[in-house]
Amino acid sequence: MGLNELLSLHAFHYSKTKEDDYLVATYITRQKIINCLHISRMQPYLDAVAGNQDKALKLYQWNLDLTAATQSIIGITEVVLRNAMDRELQTWNVANGGSASWLLAEPETPLRALIAGKRNSALSRASKESIARVPSHRRFGAPVTHDDVLAQVMFGMWKDLLPNHAPNAGNSQENNNRERMWKDCLIHAFPNVQDADGSMTYWRVNHIHGLRNRVSHMEPLFQIDVLDVIRDSLRIIRSIDSDVANWVSGGNKVPTVLKNRPV
Repeated sequence: MGLNELLSLHAFHYSKTKEDDYLVATYITRQKIINCLHISRMQPYLDAVAGNQDKALKLYQWNLDLTAATQSIIGITEVVLRNAMDRELQTWNVANGGSASWLLAEPETPLRALIAGKRNSALSRASKESIARVPSHRRFGAPVTHDDVLAQVMFGMWKDLLPNHAPNAGNSQENNNRERMWKDCLIHAFPNVQDADGSMTYWRVNHIHGLRNRVSHMEPLFQIDVLDVIRDSLRIIRSIDSDVANWVSGGNKVPTVLKNRPV
């Protein structure tokens, strides 16, 4: 029954019951929720259930649960990945004549060219955050540290440091620099995987990066093989440390959420 029929039933009192009032109120409430979320956001969910508003809202709520469960795994993966790569980059930079912090000061070549803009952006964000600290903050007035800048590095930079194995990557100087950094440095961040050219690691991180962006923007996940990306997340962590991977896997709620899909 559509809204017009429900309203007609309500207005002219044809067989009007409490159930009729409930149906009208429920329909209006669903419509208000969809309007507040915006039809452009809800359209994929409505399309997936042939326009049924009740099912679309249930699917949307389920997608929120899936987003939260996915974000939990991807967030931990990002932290483990960045710390593993950072350790090797610090060691490499010192060995090549630079300081331990490849973020606070310009790093050595060829790392310098690969991260120049992204490093400056992360340093700027860390500086602004430091200035914005209130007096009650435990680090009020403290100088910006390497870890402050590291926390501001975007996930995309870790992907961009890896040898690009996409079909259109080509044989550019930039990719040659990435290959050098992989062989001289970053391969050591992933001791538990045989990946001489970095292709396996690149594709896994690229896979995770794509889903991370969808999760960050709360986009629909119901048409994506989320479990496949989560497997890649766990593989990345396992390639760094198997004990940590086992711990993360034990808290993985994605399979349970997927089984509870409402429609």
